[in-house]
Amino acid sequence: FIQLTGSLSRMTSMWTQQMAGTDRQYIQQALYDITEDDFSDEWNDFYGGGGLRDLRAIQEQATEANDLVYRGIAQAWEGLVMGMAASIWGDIPYSEAVAGVDQPALDPQLQVYDSVQAVLDRAIADLTAAQGTGPGPSDFVYGGDPQLWLGLAHTLKARFYLHTAEVTPGNYALALAEAQLGIADSAGDFKSVHSESATEANIWHQFFRDRDSYMRAGKTLVDTMVARNDPRLSNYFRTNQAGEFEGAEQGEPQTATHSLPSVLRLNPAYSQPLVTWSENQLILAEAAAQTGNDALARQSLNAVRAGAGLGPIGTSGGQLIHDIMIEKWITLFQNIEAYNDYKRTCVPNLAPAGTATEIPGRPFYAFSERNTNPNIPAPEAQAARNPNDPPNATTPTGQQCIGQ
Repeated sequence: FIQLTGSLSRMTSMWTQQMAGTDRQYIQQALYDITEDDFSDEWNDFYGGGGLRDLRAIQEQATEANDLVYRGIAQAWEGLVMGMAASIWGDIPYSEAVAGVDQPALDPQLQVYDSVQAVLDRAIADLTAAQGTGPGPSDFVYGGDPQLWLGLAHTLKARFYLHTAEVTPGNYALALAEAQLGIADSAGDFKSVHSESATEANIWHQFFRDRDSYMRAGKTLVDTMVARNDPRLSNYFRTNQAGEFEGAEQGEPQTATHSLPSVLRLNPAYSQPLVTWSENQLILAEAAAQTGNDALARQSLNAVRAGAGLGPIGTSGGQLIHDIMIEKWITLFQNIEAYNDYKRTCVPNLAPAGTATEIPGRPFYAFSERNTNPNIPAPEAQAARNPNDPPNATTPTGQQCIGQ
């Protein structure tokens, strides 16, 4: 949960202008001034304790016990963890990772995604077989229910097919097929699990508890939601002393007029949405629109809008894709996936912060990895964008993409 809702989530929320950096090093990060040491802990945790190493150990033990449910759940977790790592850093160690290789090679990003699809296929096969008792209540998210994990695995396959569709357009059809098998309703939402205990609290709560001044609501998101009278505003943010929602510009020092995240979102026990029915519907909508089925795309988009208390949209073509991605940007508040969507589509068409001419396409690899693995290039030799995220010249509606 820290990997998916911690520092990387905060960085991407600033770079997609959902939140704004307003104090100390978060002003620097909001203006894209980052170092290769900023996300070393997150990088290490994708592989180390709680990451790929432990997930593989669970799979080995589940195989020995002939517990396919338990193995399938661990495989679904592996797909989520490694797919998101590839979405952030691009080429990453995977085939040689946690396999006794001291200096694992970087696998090409597309190869990693292929491997992630394969592990999710194995998860689906194991969960469909439904053999074994699984983790039961030790699974805090789904209580060991293989059907809920099946829905998640299909939604993850759809998510990662979209990650590669910009360079492999045939993957829109694959994403559509998987989304139709994905999370069926909000009861299947995959969320983080927290408690009132200080060390188990919602990660955003822990951050604001200790660093209250560092971030405020992002002006771009607040202004967009105010303009459309979006009912989710009070779910995301609290009003200032004047009773108004006000966002900060990136790098603007915080003031009393800037909105904080809502009391709900900073509740210690708040469960952060990570992969949800709403995302699945919007994946389905985008994939349908990209494959020429505007009617299905509108149906899925409007289902999410209705759930948020908004009226239907009747657009088509490029405007429909734009409307879907705007809805997804708002829906995926605080979710790393909003950054991946922006990179793929240039929606919303964000103006870079400060004096920058581009929004970064990726962070640096962790210094802790480069210090011990000569396969990691120096920061100045690293690509500005990942291979599967070529910059967009235009938005879906044909406007110039100003941030890439």
